[in-house]
Amino acid sequence: MLVTLASVSLALLLSPAPAHVVQPNSRSAQIRMAGGFGAKSATKGGSRTKGKKGKPLAPPTKAAAAAAAPLPPPGAPSAVEKATLPEPEEGGNSMFMGGWTIDPAICDGLIRCFDASPESQLRGQVSMAGGNVPVVNKDVKDSVEMSFAPNDPRPEWRAYLAALNGVFGEYVKEYPMAGAYGVFGLRDRTNFQYYPPSGGYKTFHTERTGAAEPEGSRHLVFMTYLNDVHDAGGTEFYHQKLTVNARKGLTLVWPADWTFTHRGVASPTEEKRIITGWFNFG
Repeated sequence: MLVTLASVSLALLLSPAPAHVVQPNSRSAQIRMAGGFGAKSATKGGSRTKGKKGKPLAPPTKAAAAAAAPLPPPGAPSAVEKATLPEPEEGGNSMFMGGWTIDPAICDGLIRCFDASPESQLRGQVSMAGGNVPVVNKDVKDSVEMSFAPNDPRPEWRAYLAALNGVFGEYVKEYPMAGAYGVFGLRDRTNFQYYPPSGGYKTFHTERTGAAEPEGSRHLVFMTYLNDVHDAGGTEFYHQKLTVNARKGLTLVWPADWTFTHRGVASPTEEKRIITGWFNFG
């Protein structure tokens, strides 16, 4: 028996259902899901179906995974364009990273939400080695932040979700195995981050550092630059030997593990605004 592949569009997160539970569509009605993308076997517990002598079946072929890749439902906005990432330094590569450009007007809407909500803004915090409580340390991260819940009703956020739906549909078409092994979706709050001149997340870090939640189930990271920055201000990826410049609307997607250790490159003269979050398994 073949492993069943199924998918649910991120756009369904805009439905009245609770933010952490996405109602399955007609393609996957036989599977109970709590996420937005990906595949899950129809066997008990979601384990992979076994063939003769109890051996796991081989992973689905690329063609099969691509056929099951999540796509926006009819009428869902997905105004994204494939972006060309800069050339890495010698010995580097951008494998498993993807970049797409969304409508700049969506970026403007998110900035308006931030500017109109000073009561929701906080100084960016980091977890320091040996400490369990996040702290403000501007030598490490100098930012002002607010967050959006997955089911935030503001139209500016809903417009971003629709664009993000298009981005992730394209990512999984480009890397179909990213959606072949487990259901994943937007479970946690997404962070708007404002960096003043000379601000940024200045030290190398990764998006998953242990088994504790919510980090433990993170699958993919997304980040959208909300304004152009011309004097430095990009993002440096350590192992990829790649620095991506901040260009308004450019949305990056990459795996959440240490392989994509990165840091912000502070601009000495310009402000920078991004929005970033994660897609988690489960």
